[in-house]
Amino acid sequence: LGAAEKVVAGGFGLGGPDGFKLIYDLAHALGAAVGASRRAVDSGWIAYRQQVGLTGRTVRPKLYVAVGISGQIQHLAGMSSSNTIVAINTDKDCPLMQMASIAVQGEYAELLPKITEEIKRRKGAVTAAA
Repeated sequence: LGAAEKVVAGGFGLGGPDGFKLIYDLAHALGAAVGASRRAVDSGWIAYRQQVGLTGRTVRPKLYVAVGISGQIQHLAGMSSSNTIVAINTDKDCPLMQMASIAVQGEYAELLPKITEEIKRRKGAVTAAA
């Protein structure tokens, strides 16, 4: 996780451990590592080794996609040096949405499958053209 060039991280806004299936799907499509907020780890939804933040790992990827993470100061301390930050959240005013390079307001369960499929489609088009 610490050396990954791309990270897709999920937070408490996923509503439960099942939300991480979509996180893993997107991460796989991007060739990214999976991270999480402390609250998701503390809730037992994902392993501690994937926690990003002050009490977890510090990451500096080229791309950091935060899904359902409000962006408490402890989390921001672990990922704020990322080159490009994409935040997907229903709360447009949360700290992470405010600091993101790209902020997408909406329901992750609707957005992630569409984003993942588009990435796969574009990768397939690039592979087919090569």
